[in-house]
Amino acid sequence: MKKIVGIVAGLVVTAVAALAVLVYKWSGTPYGRMHPYMGIILKLSALTGAHNWDDKNLAKVRRQLDRVKPRVPVAAVEDRVIEGQHGPFPVRIYTPEGAGPFPTLVYYHGGGFAAGSIQSHENIARHLARDAGAVVVSVEYHRSPEYPFPAAFDDAYTAVQWAEANADSFNGDASRLIVAGDSAGGNLAAAVCLKARDENGPRIGLQLLLYAVTSLMNIETESRLQFDGYILSGDLARQIRAWYLPNEADAATPYASPLNAEDYAGLPPAYIMTAEFDSLLDDGMFYSSHLRKANVPVTYQMYEGMLHGFLSFEDIVALVPGALRFYPQPGMVYADIREVIRKTFA
Repeated sequence: MKKIVGIVAGLVVTAVAALAVLVYKWSGTPYGRMHPYMGIILKLSALTGAHNWDDKNLAKVRRQLDRVKPRVPVAAVEDRVIEGQHGPFPVRIYTPEGAGPFPTLVYYHGGGFAAGSIQSHENIARHLARDAGAVVVSVEYHRSPEYPFPAAFDDAYTAVQWAEANADSFNGDASRLIVAGDSAGGNLAAAVCLKARDENGPRIGLQLLLYAVTSLMNIETESRLQFDGYILSGDLARQIRAWYLPNEADAATPYASPLNAEDYAGLPPAYIMTAEFDSLLDDGMFYSSHLRKANVPVTYQMYEGMLHGFLSFEDIVALVPGALRFYPQPGMVYADIREVIRKTFA
């Protein structure tokens, strides 16, 4: 019996060692070493084609992303519907524990304007409510290709107008109004701030841009060239642009490409978060630079070892018992956001 146990133990040790070697190999890049979990996720993405999107598989991509189950507890969740220019669209409101009223945070999910939803980004919204101490209005904007630009942008702006006007009804504080978004949602958040300034619209006090795409122009930045295929690829970016911007001239407008704005003065303070191994790294860096030159207060944070989408990857890591203990980066982001909110509205 002892001999059998010894053999089994030896096999387990050998298997673990082999896996460790593979993970070490997968996390290595010409530009440095990724977090081990990022290496695994990047390898799985390549093997499954998870980020190869086209007209034929978009519906499947949407279904797969929507498999996310709520993990993060909040005090209350409520669904409502807003009337928009392109038809009604849902919002989901997450209330944290406590008495309130809370800062009002309007959140736009990522997904290349074509995928992603309230459901797929459920736990990011819940984290923002629980960990950042805000009441979160998560927006289910109309997606491309069925609704190309400016539908998502129009919905995003309508949502922040609605949130400001109706904050009292969900224990929100309209005087502490925040917009936030990841990836494509970060693009919408930045663009909404531009329009709010241009039209003397909602009094947004803070913008949270999480690995946001700030230019939809076909530009070649260093990070877009270096990290092509690190979750986001040039082919995927071109497909996203084709769906969202069938009229290519629209890509030059600041409400599609905030980096193209002529003036950044008067915009709200910003928290800009980027990931080291992300083709959109320069998008965030450049936007941060433009804002600072216009004397807009900016808190900039680049997370080392991370890929684009690493906040959402927490849902994957959580499938392995105990694995979140070695993945503190998402929690660090939410702690950063809480502190930025506190300082901004002190």
